[in-house]
Amino acid sequence: MRAARPRLFGIYVHLPFCDVKCAYCDFFSIAARHTDAREWQRYTERLLADLQQQYSLLTEDTPQPVLASIFFGGGTPSKAPPQLFERVITAIKAQFAQKLPAVEITAEANPESLTRELLDAWRSAGINRISVGMQSRDEKVLKYLGRLFNAHAYRRVLADIRSAGFTNFSADFITGVPGQSEISTLGDLAFALGEGAPHLSLYQLTLESGTLLKQRVATGKQAALDDAQQILQMDAADKFLTAQNFDRYEISNFALPGRRSLHNSLYWTGRPYLGLGVAAHMFTGRRRFYHARSLEKYLSGVGPVEDTEATARDVLINRLRLNRPLHSGRIFRLYEESQRGAVAAELNRAVERGWLLRRGEILQPTRMGFRFTDSLLASLWNL
Repeated sequence: MRAARPRLFGIYVHLPFCDVKCAYCDFFSIAARHTDAREWQRYTERLLADLQQQYSLLTEDTPQPVLASIFFGGGTPSKAPPQLFERVITAIKAQFAQKLPAVEITAEANPESLTRELLDAWRSAGINRISVGMQSRDEKVLKYLGRLFNAHAYRRVLADIRSAGFTNFSADFITGVPGQSEISTLGDLAFALGEGAPHLSLYQLTLESGTLLKQRVATGKQAALDDAQQILQMDAADKFLTAQNFDRYEISNFALPGRRSLHNSLYWTGRPYLGLGVAAHMFTGRRRFYHARSLEKYLSGVGPVEDTEATARDVLINRLRLNRPLHSGRIFRLYEESQRGAVAAELNRAVERGWLLRRGEILQPTRMGFRFTDSLLASLWNL
């Protein structure tokens, strides 16, 4: 029997409280402008207990986990008290003996709640990467999305991050919003580049089930999305950022050399991860678990439940989003023998359409293929 190999893994920490529920958001979040200290204390204690529970599950399937990244998401983590980050980071590092020399520790933030004082506290707690959910600097776009907007905060936030000593940060935007133009999208990106952002995320707006935005569009209260316009905006952004030496290493993510998101790359390549917090998911390297979307259940101590409907095919959704070579055999192994002929036919069609580039047994998405990733994944998923 072979000894277990060390394996990189990450930890996601979900902080669900935010000021306003954005109309497009389908993450579990709780709109509460004022969350008192006692509630945060209670949530912090539950996170630490959750860490112990998930550690046991992880090490059953991944006996030698090596901590590579921690990511605080939400909700709005920049609303949480600084003590929470310090306690959780300290507990995680104490729990895992094996870790990278420089663990990537990211916190998400919204411009309107990220202050210089908080940035200094985050650096003291050990956070070394910031991901700012700007979405757009166009007030009309933010209004469509149901986002808060503070013009002063949007002008100064990236400069504050740099002045606080952070050299690793991401500015995250949305494109394809009705009323948004290629010029508007490129203006957002140019602003971020001018402020020294080494990483940019550019997500195409989608209407998620159960969101207020989808309901508004369905009832005609807000304009519908324009697929053709979305493609034009993303193509323009791709060309612009490529010319600025940014690598489009994933369908929605661009980075300067050495500045890719390690945490997200762990997800996309099928590495294990813990999911601390209400509604969070985890992957032990063999099994998938999830917490209920109920703060009451989470705080009462209900542990994660195994997702018995998850399949190895889940890996495919993320792996084909990456701009990197993939051996076709890794795709075929996700399917039963009887399905592999149909899989081969779908992959051949994708190559013929120019969505995938084939070199022998190696496949890689093309720039054109990035436009149609969802279609390719849907055809392979539904076999």
